[in-house]
Amino acid sequence: MTLSIDRVPPTDAAALIAAAEAELALNYPAEHRHGLAVEALIAQEARFFLAQIDGAPAGCGGYVVFAPGCAEVKRMFVAKAFRGQGLSRLVLAAIEQSAAAEGVTHMHLETGTLQHAARAVYLSAGYTERGPFGAYSPGPFSVFMEKHL
Repeated sequence: MTLSIDRVPPTDAAALIAAAEAELALNYPAEHRHGLAVEALIAQEARFFLAQIDGAPAGCGGYVVFAPGCAEVKRMFVAKAFRGQGLSRLVLAAIEQSAAAEGVTHMHLETGTLQHAARAVYLSAGYTERGPFGAYSPGPFSVFMEKHL
């Protein structure tokens, strides 16, 4: 098995981003889904990463800097066939290392109340729950988290 995690344009992960949105659509109304489309990721200058196993797209995620020293994790996702192997932790580590290298000291994220596995990953990586940040408002399906890098 060959694993690679590379920084790529968000367009390289478009299929995974679409799969993430399709999964979220099963559990959350549209007005409570805050994931960015590929075009919005590009417009916000997202730094994006694609994990591949034996050349197959397996997971992705990125971040957007929204204030000096502050960034938000965006579009973390692992395809069903590759879950349970620790891939999300590796993608998250790549995101955090890249962000820290460019001076980010605080990572933030918003995830869904039903994303139990994602929340467990974030908690185990040192994220703590907090209130809304940036342009977010409290919502019945949102959990906000942060980590000091």
